Amino acid sequence: MKIRVVGDIITVRGIGFAGVDGAVAETADEARAAIRRFLAEPGVGLVLVAQSLAAQLGEEFDEYKIRKEMPLVLNIPDRTGAGGDNIENLVQKTLGIRV
Repeated sequence: MKIRVVGDIITVRGIGFAGVDGAVAETADEARAAIRRFLAEPGVGLVLVAQSLAAQLGEEFDEYKIRKEMPLVLNIPDRTGAGGDNIENLVQKTLGIRV
């Protein structure tokens, strides 16, 4: 399973040190394009999106998070601060089960 990250250059490079490829995005349009590209890429199981970009996408990002097919899309903290739903809430929203 491949992991991809979408975020500012600091987030993408930082996570890149762990061997994760990604796309630098500064706007909602750039983030949207990168997320869609990674959703279509074979073998990708997880797409991480920086919190600030997820916030710019708003409800559209929420739809990505609760999709029932792979890859899973999650927001992660970036240099703007903490954020992101905890994993138990995401599993409950996505699969409809309590962990």
